[in-house]
Amino acid sequence: MIRIQLEPVGQSIEVEPGARLRDVLFAYGVEFPCGGRGHCRKCRVRVLSGRVPPTEADRSVFNEDELAEGWRLACRILPETDLVLEVGQWQAVILADESPFVFTPSEGFGIAVDVGTTTLVAQLVDLETGHVLGLESRLNPQLRYGADVMSRIEYALQPGGLEELCSILRTAVGSMVERLTSLLADPSRLHHVVLVGNTVMHHLFCHLSPEPLSHYPFQPEDLELKTFAPAQLGWSIPNAALVQFLPCVGGFVGSDILAGILATGLDRTTQIQALIDLGTNGEIVLGSSTRILCASTA
Repeated sequence: MIRIQLEPVGQSIEVEPGARLRDVLFAYGVEFPCGGRGHCRKCRVRVLSGRVPPTEADRSVFNEDELAEGWRLACRILPETDLVLEVGQWQAVILADESPFVFTPSEGFGIAVDVGTTTLVAQLVDLETGHVLGLESRLNPQLRYGADVMSRIEYALQPGGLEELCSILRTAVGSMVERLTSLLADPSRLHHVVLVGNTVMHHLFCHLSPEPLSHYPFQPEDLELKTFAPAQLGWSIPNAALVQFLPCVGGFVGSDILAGILATGLDRTTQIQALIDLGTNGEIVLGSSTRILCASTA
């Protein structure tokens, strides 16, 4: 078997020699809008480590500088050796107004987890200073059952589907939380683990049926805050730590966008502002302290 490390998400996968890389990556949730013809560049990946000689298709779409930097077409790669690949397909520019983040200092440490449809991200935070002390990120293991929330719902409604999706998600998040907790000199000072995500991720993590979200009027079974003890989830962290999945808003609008509203202060501003979450499932929020409107899409 060949080991392929995917960056920047830190996911490691094993594949058979000669398997077409594009198909392997797609099976693990790395989506490419590529028809496999070798000329659109949409499945481009960067080889950070390992040997992948450029093909004629690579030479036709990349210049010499790009080839030297390691850019290749995934639809033309048949791995024969271990590889480290950069699979990010978009460049992003982050702009900030340097506004201070307002929070109430408290004792100990907390872990914040964004349970995304595609990516899971967890941060270890010093609750007294607000400093981020560690970060874990990986692909959502549910990707093997579908790239979007409707595919996950469809699988969850099959016999044993909800149990499987819930189990692998809790295990993946738990592994990230345990790794971050291991960074602490005194793990007993971990007081909170807070999770956010869209309504489907909320339901699948909390073992709630997403069936009502499969049809109009898309009314979730339960929007409420959910609290767990680590032992309930099978996590090896101090059982005194409180694990909470924040409440959802309604429909497919979950606690991730709620957290965004609270973090940006959109609910407290007197001016109408927009908050846009560009993810596998996206939301657009428009409003102020007077009224807030939100639309979501997959």
